[in-house]
Order: sequence, then structure tokens, then C-alpha cells
Amino acid sequence: MPKFKYKAKDINNKVVRGVFFADDEADLRNIISHQDFYLISCSKIAESSQLFAFLEKIKTEEISFFCRQFSIMLTSGMEISKAVELLRDSTKIKKLKDILEVVYNDLMQGKMLSESFAKYPKTFPVFFRNMIAIGEASGKLDKVLMDLADYYDNDVRIKRKVKSALSYPLFLICIAFAVLFAISFFIMPVFSEVFESFGSELPDISVKVIAVSNFLKENFGGIILGIILLYLIIKLLGKSTEVAKLYDKLKLNAPIFGGVVNAMITSRFASGFALLLNSGIPVVDSIDTISKLLGNRIVEEKLKQTSNEVKAGGGIAKSISMVGLFPSLLTEMISVGERTGSLEEVLNKTTAYYDEQVEYSIKKMTSVIEPLMIFLVAGIVIIVLLAVFLPMLDLMSAIDSAGV
Repeated sequence: MPKFKYKAKDINNKVVRGVFFADDEADLRNIISHQDFYLISCSKIAESSQLFAFLEKIKTEEISFFCRQFSIMLTSGMEISKAVELLRDSTKIKKLKDILEVVYNDLMQGKMLSESFAKYPKTFPVFFRNMIAIGEASGKLDKVLMDLADYYDNDVRIKRKVKSALSYPLFLICIAFAVLFAISFFIMPVFSEVFESFGSELPDISVKVIAVSNFLKENFGGIILGIILLYLIIKLLGKSTEVAKLYDKLKLNAPIFGGVVNAMITSRFASGFALLLNSGIPVVDSIDTISKLLGNRIVEEKLKQTSNEVKAGGGIAKSISMVGLFPSLLTEMISVGERTGSLEEVLNKTTAYYDEQVEYSIKKMTSVIEPLMIFLVAGIVIIVLLAVFLPMLDLMSAIDSAGV
């Protein structure tokens, strides 16, 4: 359905602005008039292309904060429409304010909250939209919202830890590139001229470093353009299902990063599965839903196999262990939960353990990456020093010999 930005007046001539979904301008005018507003002007908002889909996004931490506020309001006994109105008026996030304006108007027309949020697939994750629908259907919207807030808080915390762990290695990579840039554009050209003026024969290492320096200096623009084109080609190829599967497989099996990826997927599976089961979703539906949330097509396919096994009458733990996706400890804990009838409780406790495993995997990864980056930077510096000082020593020896 098309989206319109509009300006209208109420009976007191107060101007209001907002965003609304309508079939056309006449439909928008009719909707506005039923709310005692007179439409002054409107314009259709073009749908975001896939390239600019990021403009539709709201940060995960912002969704978490919204869920927590919403839950507290509903727990206090406030009506959904009133809570949405207060959240709309209090939020400083322009995108969220526009969305809540539409949601509030939809609620005033008798529509379901989940139906209104479903209009924004590029803004709200499918998990969020599904859980809102579950909360409405079960009458436990306040609890579901609080569980969602905890889930997204945990997700944000883990992602921040990964970013924090990678910040130092990335800093070292930037240092390495800065050193290469300085060598290519400032250091080696000066020394190259000095060496040529003396007409002395240069060591092999100096010749090679100068050749690399000249190549980088002469082709700098082409190299940058090539990197950009390579990035765009990878992004374009990533839209292909088969190529995307290959990327996802590489992520799982990467020698250094694979451990962190697997730990994060296991942690997200445990927490998401527990949340869905706590909300009253059947096991098969929970597995189908969580398979789409883990961001890996290989994992999604394996979880579909698990779902089919459970549908055929297999046990949850046995079906999960058959696909060889998660650690044996997780399947054993699920098996215990099945036998005791406390699967949700077991998964909740297991989630905390696998959150710690993510942190351990991150520390293990950084303990490997940091020394490699340090050796890389040190290697570049040593090569440059040898390339510069070996000819200088030869020149000084020649000058001393001439003096003698």
C-alpha cells in the first residue's frame, strides 16, 4: 500500500503533520476526515530501493529500548493506543516517530498492532513482528515485549563485544596501510633520488621496495577503484542464493573467525528458542522461526532438516544432534529438558553459558589475530629499514674508502 506524507488542520486550525498508508489521495482524505482533520496537502513517499534499504532501519538498541518502555506502560495498565501515543510524542528518533504516528492512527481505526507493524518489513525484523502478533494473540503482549527487550539487549551486547575485540586488530591494519602509504609517497621517492644521484648499485631488497613503492604511487587511484569494484561485485554476487550459501559456509569454517561465528549462532539459537517456547509457540514452529533469525543459510537448511525430523516424530535433541550443527553439550541439555518437561527453563540457563562461550571465543580469536597484526606491521617496518639503511651503509663505506 502506498505511503503518504501529509499536512492537515483540526477544528481549532492547529496544523498537524504525519505519515499514513492509503490507497490514493482520496482514500487518505477520507481517513483524515474521519479523525476530524482537514487535509491541506500530501505527497506520496517513494518506496526505498534495496540499495537504500538501510535508511528504513532502526538500530537494534533503539528497538530494545522501545520494547522495554512499551512493556512497562502496558504492565502498569495503560491501553495500547495510549502507550503508542506517549511513545510517539516522547521519542527523538524521527523514523520511529513517523511509524508510531501511523500505528496510532491504525489503532484508532480498530486495526491490530501487529497488522500495523507488518507494514514496515524493512524497519522491524521479522522476529519482532512475529512476536508482537504472538503477544496480541496470547494476551501477554507486555511480557512478550519485555522478553524481546532482553533478547535484543543480549544481542547488542554480544555484537559490541565482537566489535570491541576487533577494534585493535583493525587499528593495526590501518597502521600498516598508513606505513605503506608513507613509504610509497614520501620516504622511498626521496631515498630513490639520493641513491640514483650517487650511481651506486642497490641491494635487491631496496630495488624491490622501490619497485613496489613506485607501483603503488603510480597506480594508487586504480587500486582504490579496484577495491571498490571488488566490494560491489561481492555484494552483487551475494544476492545469488548459491553464492550466499558459499559465503555462509566459509563463515562457519573460517580458521580464525569460525569459532566466534559458531558460538554466536549457538547462543542466539538457545536464547531465541527459549523465548519462542516461553511464549507458547509449538516446538516445530519455534525451530522454523529461529532458523530464519540466525543469519546463515547453511544453518537455516540444517534446522529445516531438524524441523522435519521432529514433525516425523523424532525427539528434539536427537533431531538436532543428527544435523551436527550445535555442540554436544547443548543437545544433551535439550535432552534433559525434554525428559523432565522443563525445556524452556533448561534453555534459559543454557543461554547464559553460551553467552560466556561467545566471550571466550572472542578472546581466543583476538589472541591469534593481535600477534599476527603486530608481526605484519613490524615486518613492514623492518623491510623498509633494511631497504633504506643497507644502501646508506654501502655509501658510507664507499665514502670512507675514497677518503682513505
